Amino acid sequence: MCEEYVILSERQEEMQKAAEWAKNQKELREMGELLADKVMEKMTPLILQRKAEKMDL
Repeated sequence: MCEEYVILSERQEEMQKAAEWAKNQKELREMGELLADKVMEKMTPLILQRKAEKMDL
């Protein structure tokens, strides 16, 4: 995934804060994607099993 960033300030400390914020956002997004994958991995078999049980009734 290619993302573009825009510099909103010429002040060094503001650019540094923006860079840190972007890094934290990236880490949070990656963590969220990892958690979503883990939940899907655990829940998909259960969902399919319950669906199959309902169809057998």
